[in-house]
Amino acid sequence: VRALASRTQTSTQEIQGMIDRLQKGTVAAVDAMRRSSDAGDGTSAQANQAGASLDTMAQLIGTINSMNAQIASAAEEQTAVAEEINRSVHQIAVAVDSVADETQLGAQTSRSLADLGQRLGQLVGQFRI
Repeated sequence: VRALASRTQTSTQEIQGMIDRLQKGTVAAVDAMRRSSDAGDGTSAQANQAGASLDTMAQLIGTINSMNAQIASAAEEQTAVAEEINRSVHQIAVAVDSVADETQLGAQTSRSLADLGQRLGQLVGQFRI
């Protein structure tokens, strides 16, 4: 009976050791799962934050594209205005040339009239009594 009791006690101790190891393994597994869950939560939060950042970047890119379109439109308008100014300056230059030509013609006509006036004065002077 003593041998049986001794074997039972040894078996009980072995079983208790197995149970202790199982409990420690279970605690370690639960801790590992908890850490994994915490890491997953952190990763999920970081992923959400990254998604929000990407959304913000997409909005900013849209704003930049809109500004680029406005700048391009303004540049086209400025080009059109510059071309119109260039045409106007050319027309003014042509008009100034025309006025200069007409002024020269007027001066020449005035000289001719002055010459004719002198000649007329001489002719009239010949008929004085």
